[in-house]
Amino acid sequence: MNFAKLFSVSVLSLICCACASSINMKEAQIHYQAARNFENQGDFVSAREQDWKALVAARSGGAEPETISMMTYEFGRTTGYACHLEEAEKFLVESLKLEESLPQRNSRNIGIRRFELARLMYDQKRYKDAASYYSDALREVEQTNSVKSDPIAFAGAYEEYADALAQSGDNNSAQEALRKAKSLRETNPSQEAKFKPVRYKCNSPLTLQSTV
Repeated sequence: MNFAKLFSVSVLSLICCACASSINMKEAQIHYQAARNFENQGDFVSAREQDWKALVAARSGGAEPETISMMTYEFGRTTGYACHLEEAEKFLVESLKLEESLPQRNSRNIGIRRFELARLMYDQKRYKDAASYYSDALREVEQTNSVKSDPIAFAGAYEEYADALAQSGDNNSAQEALRKAKSLRETNPSQEAKFKPVRYKCNSPLTLQSTV
């Protein structure tokens, strides 16, 4: 094969790869948006299916690590909401590790993943694990003074952290967490929580089947 022909083949290969990547990423975006629509309707089974398709397409399209981390996190969440708790933990931990490994550390995204894992552990009555995730997440909140963004939601997190600590036998730390929760509620009496998380309770009929 002469150079000109070899060059043409190489260019065509690159174009095909670029096109495939672009198509995959467009597909990922479509499935991701569909997942959010289903999630807003409370249909976590369908949301999980769409999140999985979005993650597969993003991986196939060579998405940036930040995008893979985000879509792994979303799949982990909806997997848990659909009552596949062991698999949910696997993907949420993976998303946390991905986020922690990024060159530019995003403390907010890391915190979001830790709080999600804390709630997943708490709802399974794995109180020591929940307390550990809450401890790391709330420590970062205190260091970055992020509590001001949603004080009542964080008060709720401190209260759940306190219960996890108490259930684990650490009553002194539990009392300290409760004091922080009380202070937040007393200094923000007219506010309501902006963020109200979905719990891993598995009570909805829509969470009793799997489509992935």
